[in-house]
Amino acid sequence: MVVARAKSSSAIQQWRTPLGLFAGVCSSPLPRFLFAVVVALAASSYVTAQVDINEVHVLPHVMPGSPAPTQQVLRAKVDLVLVNVTVLDHAGRAVTGLERANFAVLDDKNPQTVRYLSNVDEPISLVVVLDASASMAAKIQEARKALTELINTSNPQDDFGLVIVRDKPQVTLHFDDSASEIHGLVEALQPDGFTALWDGMYLGVKELENSHYQRKAMVVISDGGDNHSRYTESQVKSLLEEADVEVYAIGMFDRFARRLEEKTGPLQLDEVTSVTGGRVFSAHDSEELSRAVTQISHELRNQYVLGYYPSNRTRDGKWRRLKVHLAGSASQAKFRLYAKKGYYAPTE
Repeated sequence: MVVARAKSSSAIQQWRTPLGLFAGVCSSPLPRFLFAVVVALAASSYVTAQVDINEVHVLPHVMPGSPAPTQQVLRAKVDLVLVNVTVLDHAGRAVTGLERANFAVLDDKNPQTVRYLSNVDEPISLVVVLDASASMAAKIQEARKALTELINTSNPQDDFGLVIVRDKPQVTLHFDDSASEIHGLVEALQPDGFTALWDGMYLGVKELENSHYQRKAMVVISDGGDNHSRYTESQVKSLLEEADVEVYAIGMFDRFARRLEEKTGPLQLDEVTSVTGGRVFSAHDSEELSRAVTQISHELRNQYVLGYYPSNRTRDGKWRRLKVHLAGSASQAKFRLYAKKGYYAPTE
């Protein structure tokens, strides 16, 4: 959240009350001009104590159950762009310890100055889109295990939503519900019907609008492509770009696809996930499935969040291409970097 801090009204009372007493004393012998000077000095002290509305800070998220901030908060119209960045070494391990100077950002090919960088394991709102169509009948037990493992390896403060995909997707767990309910819901699943996967992802994005945290992600668990959605791949991709949701997919693909949607599914999922900074993991057996879940959880908990003020301040709502790469000494290492490929400029 991009905000600027402002003093509460109690700060005004700290200098207003003494001056009121002083005014009473000055009503007779003390020259009026001396009182005016004191008032001016006190007011000047108060004004200079304020934080300029243009001085912007990235505040930490307020955790559930923690007391609300005591200071008033003013929202500043400053276009701070925040980007989640994953950096991995050759073995797929998260690279930590990087600094602002190790990142370079191009916004529509224009170099930007990275102003903020964080590598803290902040809580995330995560919605899981689980394919429970008829084609998942032989794989549903492995999918249940994957979901359980994903929850067990998450940040304890993460909150979860669950969308079940069949002919028509349905939200079976909302963010205000307890994550412990997921296990019972998934165990009772009976695979049936066609696969409205794009509709399920669309519904997942809409559900994330009610999430508690600024960081948002989606994990899709499916065995292939879509064959029953109203929404298209292109529409879902556009929605994800605008919503700023990071998407990973675990593809429980058959080694030899038979149906058209099974052949095109992996490529389509790759196109949708990569634009958000996520990607697809193929899992052909339980061992690969477990590795995929562990890797996704590991990456979500070890990301960098960098922020910059774009040099183009035009609020035209247009899509801006984003390129993040390593700079300085880090550019010489054989690291892999994942980040979203763009964002929409604000309109107001």
